[in-house]
Parts: sequence; C-alpha cells; structure tokens
Amino acid sequence: MKRQQIPVRSRALRAAAAGAAFAASIALLPAGLGVAQAHAVTGVEQIAEHCGAQTVCLFDGASISNASELTGALPEGVRVVVIPRPDQAESVQSSEIAAGLKSATGAETVIVIEDHAKDRFAVASDGDATAITESLYSQNQADGGVAVAAVAETLVPGPGDAPAAPAGGGVAVIGGVALVIAAVAAGGVWLALRSRRRAAGRAGAVSAKLERELDAALDGPDGEYVSDAVELLDRRAAAYPDLAERIRTLRQHVAELFVRVRKRGTDQQIRLLQSQYKDTLSKLLKALDDDYYGDILRNPQYWSQPSERLAEVRRAVDSVDQQAVENIRQVNESRDLEFKVALDSLIRTVSEAKLSDVYRDRDDSAGG
Repeated sequence: MKRQQIPVRSRALRAAAAGAAFAASIALLPAGLGVAQAHAVTGVEQIAEHCGAQTVCLFDGASISNASELTGALPEGVRVVVIPRPDQAESVQSSEIAAGLKSATGAETVIVIEDHAKDRFAVASDGDATAITESLYSQNQADGGVAVAAVAETLVPGPGDAPAAPAGGGVAVIGGVALVIAAVAAGGVWLALRSRRRAAGRAGAVSAKLERELDAALDGPDGEYVSDAVELLDRRAAAYPDLAERIRTLRQHVAELFVRVRKRGTDQQIRLLQSQYKDTLSKLLKALDDDYYGDILRNPQYWSQPSERLAEVRRAVDSVDQQAVENIRQVNESRDLEFKVALDSLIRTVSEAKLSDVYRDRDDSAGG
C-alpha cells in the first residue's frame, strides 16, 4: 500500500515541555488511576518512565517497521506506544495503558500497538477513539506502524476545524446577559461530556474484563486462531456497513460463549468449541473476504446472481450467530454441545467461483 508522506514538523520545544510535564503528572497520578488493581498503575508508570517524551516509543523489545519515519509523520498531540503481546495473566489491559498515558501526558490521542504477528490496537483520544480503532484495523496491515502512518492525518482535528477568532474589537464586548447564557451553555456541555466520559469508562472496564476472560479461554493453537478470527470479525464489521450489526452481534455471542464455557464447562468442552469454531469461522471469513463479499458489493455487474450470493453470506452469519447462542444455552444447562451449522455449501460456492461466474458477459458474448 502506498503511504502518503507527511512533512516533519518541528516539535523540540513541545517535546521538552511535555517531558517535564510528563514526569510531574506521573508522580501525581491517583492510586489505581480508576483501575481496581494497584499493580495496573505500576505498568503504566513503567511505560511512562521508559518512554518519556518520545512521540513513538518501543517498549520492552516490541517493534514496528517504521518507528523513525512514523515519528515525523504523526500530527502534534499524538503518541504511539508499542508494547509486547500481553501475557494472558497480565492484569494491565492495553486500553487501560492508553487511557493512563493520555491522562499523564496530556496528549490528544494515544495509540497502543500490541506486537503480534498481526498487530492489535488500543486507542484513547479526545476525538472518536472507536472510529480511530476501526480505521486502523480497516487498513488490514500486519504491521501496526504502517496502519498508523496510513491514517496519521486523521488522528487529530486540523487547524481548519478550530473555532474562528472574533473579528473586530467590538465583537469582544459581550453584555452581562450574554455572558450568563454562555456560562450556562458551557456548564451544560461540560456536564454532558463528563457524563459521557463516565459512561465510556464503565463500558471500557467491562470490555477490558471480558477481553481478559476471553484471552484466558482461547489458549492453545486452536484458541489463538479463534482469537484472531474474532478480531477479523471486528474488521469485517467496519468494512461492511450492511453487515455491521449482524457481525458485531455474532462476535459478542462467540466471545460470551468461550467466557462462559471456561467458567462453567470442562476442558474437553473448551477444546471441542475451539476446534469447531476454528473450522466454522475460517469458512465464514472466507466468504466475508474482500475478494468475494466485498467485490460482489462493489461490482455486482461482474457476478452472476449477485443478490443471491450476498443473501447466502448474510444467512451464514445469522446461522453461526444462532449456533453460538444455542451453544451458550447448552453450556448453561450442562447439556451436550451440538453443532448443526454446516457451511460446506457456502464454501463450495465461494471456492468454485469461476470466470464464468465473475465475467458472465464473456459467456453471453461467446454464446451469441
């Protein structure tokens, strides 16, 4: 993928000031930083101490391919921290690290990259952190640094987005009533933002807890594949708005299934589910691939029966989702696990897509 080059900006004075503020703010962090585990703050402090005022920081041997280049490409106010893949027993989640570093540094956006075979992201931002995360995953890059560079210019509002300054001295003179109205309005906005941030914090804590439990349930080779497949479902949801709600619901139910079977089921059930969903999700993701579902969406004229093909994939998503819900019920009620969803027919359709399917006009012209 060809990446746009962004000129390097001078930030020496900002970096020096940020470094001093960074050290002071770390010392003043409240115990726990909103996280129950005390050792979670220690993790943030270790990373903060190591990274200092670096714009792009590689922590504890983690790496990306373009660290030096990315330093010059990032807008001011954005920091990137690359960490090793977290241990399953690690209590500090990447989302907590991102939020802690953002609070400590005063950065507008902090992106934490987990160093995997295919890197993962956590984002804390004054802007839309969810949109940034989806944008990063949608780049479909194994190297997280390349993905960040591709979206660098979108990470903070540009100068054109800032409110315009008043023009003329007379505009600066505001009557007392106007000042009161402005103060009330500002107070209302502040309360709304505070409420929204508290709600986001609660949601983040729940999400972090679920992610920890899910990681613990998805150990071993098959579990690792399912974990990667669940992550790919998130990316497909971002890529296909028509399927987004279906895919996110499926992802939620699959995650819930593995969390519950780890708590209530047996090791044998965990292994059986890992093996089954490895097979099922691999087939489903093949159908959801950009070369099949994505291409039919963009270029239906090049496919025979495009509406039927899209509908078949959507039915498959729904079927796997219903299977996950039924498996949750079976785990809850200590029943034998049953798997009734077979995607073999769908995979045959995907695998056997030939030039006659893709370029149907050729057959028509040949026959004429």
